[in-house]
Amino acid sequence: MKYILIFLLIVSLPSLSFGNKFEDKMKKKEKKNYDQYVLRGELEGNMVFTIRNIKEKKGLVSFFDEFEDRFGVKEKGVEFNVKYSDEGHKLDWERWGNPGHAQRFQIMEPLKKVAKKNQTKWYRVEYFLDGTYFSKKHNLSIFDFKPIKGKSEVGVGPTFNYSNNRFSWTFNSEKFFTENNEAGRQNYYNTFSLDLNQNEISLKGKWVNLIINAKWADDGFLHLWIDGKLVSSYYGQTLAGADKIRMKFGPYRNYMDDATSENIDIPDLKVKYANVGKSNKCDDLWSGCDELTDQLSNNSQAHFAHAIILCETAPNKDTKCRNSGWPQKNIPF
Repeated sequence: MKYILIFLLIVSLPSLSFGNKFEDKMKKKEKKNYDQYVLRGELEGNMVFTIRNIKEKKGLVSFFDEFEDRFGVKEKGVEFNVKYSDEGHKLDWERWGNPGHAQRFQIMEPLKKVAKKNQTKWYRVEYFLDGTYFSKKHNLSIFDFKPIKGKSEVGVGPTFNYSNNRFSWTFNSEKFFTENNEAGRQNYYNTFSLDLNQNEISLKGKWVNLIINAKWADDGFLHLWIDGKLVSSYYGQTLAGADKIRMKFGPYRNYMDDATSENIDIPDLKVKYANVGKSNKCDDLWSGCDELTDQLSNNSQAHFAHAIILCETAPNKDTKCRNSGWPQKNIPF
């Protein structure tokens, strides 16, 4: 199980309190490019950078025209080319005094535009990860959500990762609690992590479409489809005590120091994004929504997974993980 713990350690980290101070507005030309080439629905005109992004340089970000999607439609997108030598923001790169820990280039919703408790939203992320990329001993987050209380991010939300050469979809279970510590009120979580079977579902070396439907509520749900196929359907608490949730996309690599400490080189990263959107309606983001919703039932379920890992996290204690299911076509939570 060690292969998946690299990512799961992230879930047990103390939450950081960031609100508007974590937002870096786009310049007029940048906003125009992201709106034209990448963003859809409610995200158009409503995204910012994180202040911890690596410094932009020539070749880091490039917009491109006309690739053919799964429907034969000509699309546009953005490509990020990240090198280990680009380093990262000091609070990422030197976290806990370990140089080379993390680096990112993320685009996110500003606080005033995030989804609020009891809202139901549809999201889409289309990405292309180079087929030769490997993530040995480190983690790559392709996109994620961040729970927010008031104006502060308070924990880790649903996230899609490529960790130690394995893809995972990770989200909170209904078990959580809040405790005061030196950083203020913090949420701690128990999480489900689906270890996706790449022999059954192709996740790199091609364009991959992720569709998420979420009701952010105590009686909520969280569904994920990949290329039109239902991968995960979960019913239950989806905000874990928060009152809002923010979407982010763009490459975020961490635990790179685990790799370099064993003389493993961190490879150059090339990842593309297109059709990153958010809406009240599926039809605004995807063609054939009835084919998606017809796959749902009233029960939580998972497909295309080697296993579902349940991890229990508590302050100042080791994270404990166990399998809650093992290979089968339909794994119930």
